Amino acid sequence: MPLIKTNTNNAIRGRITPNRGQQQNDCAAVIAQITFADLGRGAGTLHNVGVARVDMQGRTAAGDANIQVQIGKGTVAAAMISNSVQQTTDPANQRGAANGTISVLNQSMDTGTVWTLTGTLP
Repeated sequence: MPLIKTNTNNAIRGRITPNRGQQQNDCAAVIAQITFADLGRGAGTLHNVGVARVDMQGRTAAGDANIQVQIGKGTVAAAMISNSVQQTTDPANQRGAANGTISVLNQSMDTGTVWTLTGTLP
Protein backbone atom coordinates (compact mmCIF):
# COMPACT_ATOMS: atom_id res chain seq x y z
CA MET A 1 0.00 0.00 0.00
CA PRO A 2 1.37 3.46 -0.80
CA LEU A 3 1.71 6.28 1.66
CA ILE A 4 -1.47 8.27 2.21
CA LYS A 5 -1.43 11.92 3.29
CA THR A 6 -4.64 13.03 4.97
CA ASN A 7 -5.78 16.38 6.26
CA THR A 8 -7.76 15.63 9.43
CA ASN A 9 -9.32 19.11 9.24
CA ASN A 10 -8.69 19.36 12.98
CA ALA A 11 -7.28 22.77 13.84
CA ILE A 12 -3.91 22.83 15.59
CA ARG A 13 -4.36 23.76 19.25
CA GLY A 14 -2.13 26.61 20.33
CA ARG A 15 -1.34 27.42 16.71
CA ILE A 16 0.75 30.39 15.78
CA THR A 17 1.27 31.59 12.24
CA PRO A 18 4.90 32.32 11.37
CA ASN A 19 5.54 35.70 9.80
CA ARG A 20 6.25 35.65 6.07
CA GLY A 21 9.89 36.49 6.65
CA GLN A 22 12.48 34.73 8.72
CA GLN A 23 10.08 32.68 10.86
CA GLN A 24 8.53 31.00 7.81
CA ASN A 25 12.00 30.39 6.34
CA ASP A 26 13.20 28.88 9.62
CA CYS A 27 10.15 26.58 9.76
CA ALA A 28 10.65 25.36 6.19
CA ALA A 29 14.36 24.80 6.84
CA VAL A 30 13.84 22.86 10.07
CA ILE A 31 11.17 20.66 8.45
CA ALA A 32 13.58 19.87 5.61
CA GLN A 33 16.09 18.41 8.10
CA ILE A 34 13.83 15.48 9.05
CA THR A 35 15.28 12.04 8.33
CA PHE A 36 13.82 8.55 8.60
CA ALA A 37 15.81 7.95 11.79
CA ASP A 38 13.96 10.85 13.43
CA LEU A 39 10.67 8.95 13.13
CA GLY A 40 11.92 6.33 15.60
CA ARG A 41 13.27 8.72 18.22
CA GLY A 42 11.77 9.37 21.63
CA ALA A 43 10.16 12.56 22.86
CA GLY A 44 12.26 15.70 22.61
CA THR A 45 13.66 18.21 20.17
CA LEU A 46 14.88 16.70 16.90
CA HIS A 47 16.18 19.78 15.04
CA ASN A 48 16.55 23.55 15.49
CA VAL A 49 16.87 26.28 12.87
CA GLY A 50 16.73 29.89 13.98
CA VAL A 51 13.54 30.39 16.00
CA ALA A 52 11.92 27.12 14.83
CA ARG A 53 12.29 23.59 16.10
CA VAL A 54 10.90 20.14 15.31
CA ASP A 55 9.80 18.24 18.40
CA MET A 56 8.82 14.61 18.80
CA GLN A 57 5.90 14.95 21.20
CA GLY A 58 5.71 11.24 21.90
CA ARG A 59 3.76 8.26 20.65
CA THR A 60 0.20 7.01 20.69
CA ALA A 61 -0.67 3.60 22.14
CA ALA A 62 -0.43 2.25 18.56
CA GLY A 63 3.10 3.62 18.19
CA ASP A 64 2.21 6.52 15.90
CA ALA A 65 4.64 9.44 16.13
CA ASN A 66 3.32 12.90 17.04
CA ILE A 67 5.66 15.43 15.42
CA GLN A 68 5.27 19.19 15.74
CA VAL A 69 7.03 22.28 14.45
CA GLN A 70 7.15 24.94 17.12
CA ILE A 71 8.18 28.52 17.70
CA GLY A 72 8.43 29.32 21.39
CA LYS A 73 5.42 27.73 23.08
CA GLY A 74 3.24 27.86 19.95
CA THR A 75 2.73 25.15 17.34
CA VAL A 76 3.16 25.96 13.65
CA ALA A 77 2.55 22.46 12.22
CA ALA A 78 1.52 19.05 13.53
CA ALA A 79 1.47 15.57 12.02
CA MET A 80 0.80 12.03 13.14
CA ILE A 81 3.06 9.48 11.43
CA SER A 82 1.62 5.97 11.48
CA ASN A 83 3.66 3.21 13.09
CA SER A 84 3.33 1.23 9.82
CA VAL A 85 5.21 4.00 7.97
CA GLN A 86 8.04 3.71 10.48
CA GLN A 87 8.48 -0.04 9.89
CA THR A 88 9.90 0.09 6.35
CA THR A 89 13.37 -1.43 5.98
CA ASP A 90 14.25 -0.58 2.36
CA PRO A 91 16.57 2.48 2.23
CA ALA A 92 14.78 4.02 -0.78
CA ASN A 93 11.41 3.61 0.93
CA GLN A 94 12.84 5.04 4.15
CA ARG A 95 13.72 8.19 2.19
CA GLY A 96 10.15 8.18 0.87
CA ALA A 97 8.79 7.95 4.42
CA ALA A 98 10.95 10.91 5.48
CA ASN A 99 9.86 12.89 2.40
CA GLY A 100 6.21 12.08 3.17
CA THR A 101 6.70 13.36 6.72
CA ILE A 102 8.26 16.57 5.40
CA SER A 103 5.34 16.96 3.00
CA VAL A 104 2.60 16.58 5.60
CA LEU A 105 4.33 18.99 7.98
CA ASN A 106 4.61 21.59 5.23
CA GLN A 107 0.93 21.09 4.37
CA SER A 108 0.04 21.40 8.05
CA MET A 109 1.95 24.68 8.25
CA ASP A 110 0.05 25.96 5.21
CA THR A 111 -3.42 24.89 6.39
CA GLY A 112 -3.25 25.21 10.19
CA THR A 113 -4.64 21.69 10.58
CA VAL A 114 -3.21 18.36 11.77
CA TRP A 115 -2.19 15.96 8.99
CA THR A 116 -1.57 12.20 9.07
CA LEU A 117 0.77 9.96 7.10
CA THR A 118 -0.39 6.35 6.89
CA GLY A 119 0.24 3.29 4.74
CA THR A 120 2.95 0.67 4.44
CA LEU A 121 6.06 0.33 2.36
CA PRO A 122 8.18 -2.78 1.77
